Order: sequence, then structure tokens, then C-alpha cells
Amino acid sequence: MVLIPIQRIVSSTSNVVTAATSATAATLAIAGAAPNVVNVGNAPKIWPQIAKFDNDNGPFAAVPNPQFIWSQATFVPGETHGFATVSAAIPLTIGIAADFVIAMAVFADNAVTATIQAFSPLQISLFPVPGLNVPLTAGSLDPTTGLTTDVANPYNWQNVRFYTIPASLGLISIALSVQFVFQFQVTNYFTTGAVNTAGLSFIADIYQSLL
Repeated sequence: MVLIPIQRIVSSTSNVVTAATSATAATLAIAGAAPNVVNVGNAPKIWPQIAKFDNDNGPFAAVPNPQFIWSQATFVPGETHGFATVSAAIPLTIGIAADFVIAMAVFADNAVTATIQAFSPLQISLFPVPGLNVPLTAGSLDPTTGLTTDVANPYNWQNVRFYTIPASLGLISIALSVQFVFQFQVTNYFTTGAVNTAGLSFIADIYQSLL
């Protein structure tokens, strides 16, 4: 069995769509909507950053580090936004099992629910892939959490969450392709501090497993 590197996706103003909800953002991204996020950088200068090793020599070494993105350049306490991006269409071969491995790391200020889904490129159906289409939670999306339980170190924004999942579409019987959709619902908590920034940063690697 061989793992074939397919694609690395990082948060960027060139590939992420934002909307009120992650489901809406995903629908727009699948339909080919133009990216509409802004790069807010490391706004408070203290966020943990997802970064490559200085001497990265892997198959995705040319892909830049993720950007910190948000729906607009200013930050509103208590706001929630959805974000989504879509992988390239991956052709599948009739008579061959379509097996993939997806590895993802996500940072959010303050909380995020992430979901990975597999769609047909015709936008007709969601592939029922075990382990996918499961909401992955990193803190409560209730913005009042910043006034109740997330009030001391380590804060939720100090975490970088990671997730790796095998994704099998089973034996392919018709000629088609698959796209993986990554969607994120992010909440900026209410706080009592003078600074209240918001942002999302992520990276996802897709490998295909072949016999």
C-alpha cells in the first residue's frame, strides 16, 4: 500500500469563503463562490501559529503557512461566522477502492466547530463516509463562555487542535470524482479584557491510499 500526496489546503484569502453559517459557506464554496475573507495576521501578536519546519522537505513543502483569516478586518465581541474551503476534484477509478487519509490542524479565537465532508463534483450527493461529516468541537460556541468558564489560562484560544482520519468511499462502480469540503463555525467570545481579537487558521493534508 502506498500513500500518494494529493493536496495541502491552508487558510488563505485565495481559497476560503465566509458566510453567516459554515453550512452556507460550504454551499457557496462548492458552487465556486469567490473567496471573501481577509487576512488579519496574528492580530494580538500572541496567538500560536501553525507553521512548517524551517527545513520542510515533504511533498507539500512549497505550500505557504496558513494565514489568520476573518470575515472582516474589525472584530466584534460575540460574533459568529462560518468559513469553508473545497479541495481539488480527485478522480476515482472504477473497480478500485477509494481510500484517503486526511490530517488537519486548526486554531481559532475563541472556539470552533469543524466538519469534513466528501461530495461528488456534480454537487448531487454527500458521500456517506465513516468518520466524516462529524462536528469536531473545540470549545463552546456560546459567546458568553468568555465571561463564565473560559476566563483563565489556559484559554481556549491557546490550543491548536489536530485531527487525522482515514476516509474510505469503498469500491468505485461508476466514473466520478470526489471533493473534500472543510467547514468551520467560529465564535469570538465576549470578554472583560481591553483586547478582543478574532481569527481562524487551519491546514489540511489529503493523501490517497493505493494498493
